[in-house]
Amino acid sequence: MLKRVFITCAAVMLGVSASAQPPQDKPGPEHKSLEHFVGNWKMEGKMNAGPMGPGGAFSGTETCRMFEGGFHLVCDSKSSGAMGNMTGHMVLTWDRGAKTYRFVSINNMADADVGTGSFNGNTWTFNSSMTMNGKKLWGRFSLVEVSPTVHTMTMEMSEDGKKWTPMMEGKSTKQ
Repeated sequence: MLKRVFITCAAVMLGVSASAQPPQDKPGPEHKSLEHFVGNWKMEGKMNAGPMGPGGAFSGTETCRMFEGGFHLVCDSKSSGAMGNMTGHMVLTWDRGAKTYRFVSINNMADADVGTGSFNGNTWTFNSSMTMNGKKLWGRFSLVEVSPTVHTMTMEMSEDGKKWTPMMEGKSTKQ
C-alpha cells in the first residue's frame, strides 16, 4: 500500500513539475548577429610591441560555432607570431538583462580577458580591463564586418582608460 501511495505521489509531482516549466526561450536578433562569426576563419595581421609582448606579424585560424540552443558563440583559435604559438578559447553571448554582449577569452597565457561589447551597423566594439603584472590595463577591440566572409580587426590598449595606443590590426577571411 505504501509503495502504491509513493508511486502515485511521485507521478503527480512529475506531472506538476513538467506542466510548470516555462516555454523554451528562442534566440533573438542579438543572438542571430553572432552567427556572422560561425565557420572557419583565416587570420593575419600585425601586433605592435607593448604590454602584451613583442611586435610582429601573426597568422592563424579560428573556428566558431553556435553553442547548443543558439544563444552563445564559442570560438577556438590557433595562431603564431612574435610571441610564439598561441591557442585560445572564447565565449561571446548576449546578456538580455544588461542589454549588452559579454565575452570571456582565455589562451595559453596567464591572464583571461573578460568584457562587454556592442554591435552597431557593421561594427562590433568590445571593452575590457585586466590587471597584468600588478598594473591595470584597459583594452578596446573593434571588428568591422566588411562582407559576410571578411572582417577587419583593431585592438588598442590604455594604461589610464583615456589615452589609447594601437596594439594590433588585422583581417579575418572565412574559409
